Amino acid sequence: MTLRPALRRPQKGRHAKADALRRFPNSPLGDGDLRRLAFPLGRPQTVARHESIVRRGAVPDAIWLVQHGWAAARGVAQPSRAPILRLYLPGEIIGLTELSLAEQPHDVVTLTDGLLHAVPRAALAALSRSTPRIFPLLLAEAHAELALAQNRAVLFDRAIAEDRLIHLLLDLRARLAVEGVGDGNRFPLPMSQQEIGEATGMTGIYVNRLMGKLVREGRIEVQRPYVRLLDRAYLEGRIAFLDLAPATDPNWAARGGAGGSSTGP
Repeated sequence: MTLRPALRRPQKGRHAKADALRRFPNSPLGDGDLRRLAFPLGRPQTVARHESIVRRGAVPDAIWLVQHGWAAARGVAQPSRAPILRLYLPGEIIGLTELSLAEQPHDVVTLTDGLLHAVPRAALAALSRSTPRIFPLLLAEAHAELALAQNRAVLFDRAIAEDRLIHLLLDLRARLAVEGVGDGNRFPLPMSQQEIGEATGMTGIYVNRLMGKLVREGRIEVQRPYVRLLDRAYLEGRIAFLDLAPATDPNWAARGGAGGSSTGP
């Protein structure tokens, strides 16, 4: 059975917030404003489990706001599997880093049934022209995605398999909590052991072995499709857990040359 993570209820005043941002062009932008401004420009798109959202080699012509469900960016298929490069959870945006590319560099597919909101690239470009503050926000979000990919590469290079698995569990819990999905240390994990392995660089069999070890040690509890972190403090201490996603500064452009060299007289 495939779990459908709880759909976050739309915030009251979503469109009122977008209108206010347009009426007051000097008001600061914050986390979530890109989604709030882009949402009215898109169209809902229901997707089924394992459905392709965009294929490698296609021309990137949209971004997708994940309203419900999980998706994954997959690398070039290796024998018997394709590595998962990035997981997309409810509330996150697919396609930001690919907007300016001539071709899509990887496949993006759903891991569960879901609901996306597709925003055409042309509509996003028009929004950037009418609301100039959107461009620095787009740039900040895209650069954060790239920094996240670099940080994950360092993690894969330096961390042993068990620590990579622990990091994935902690990271998913934290990201789902932002959207109100899950209950404290209990959260949905609608991924097969093979998919978890593709996201952490190991085989499904080894994932099963490591999950069993964490269960026997009393660190986690697995009641499919849910996982509960029974000893989160230990898990965080074990890998000195830090959020790999860098903090963004959506208002960096408004700060001008603060802290830098001056070009004035």
